[in-house]
Amino acid sequence: MSLGNEECWAVETSKDGERWRFFGKAWKSPGELVLMHAPVRYLRFRQLLPAEEPEWCEPLETEGDTPMCIISMEEQAREDVWPGEEHHGLPMLLPGGEIGRLRRFEHADDGSSWSYVLEFRGAREG
Repeated sequence: MSLGNEECWAVETSKDGERWRFFGKAWKSPGELVLMHAPVRYLRFRQLLPAEEPEWCEPLETEGDTPMCIISMEEQAREDVWPGEEHHGLPMLLPGGEIGRLRRFEHADDGSSWSYVLEFRGAREG
């Protein structure tokens, strides 16, 4: 399986900004934004591929009460969001490191419930 121009980023989360837990590896194209579940208070990341960065970015704290956040690794920025059509097709990192592409997101006007659909793909080497 060819990696092409994909990058790999390690993501960690924390409740207090002191003790960190591995969340997963985000595979993405250069400059591409990544969605992830937002209930975590703090998150941080560092690039693993194509070149490993030894330093983690500064911890990014949640600013809202939304079910997801969008991360720009290159800009070291986090924004809590209710995904819209403009976010369809973006990679979404799930706990444990599984990554899918957001295909649909719907929510109640009052934010009390939501539903989304992810697409997962795979390939065999050889």
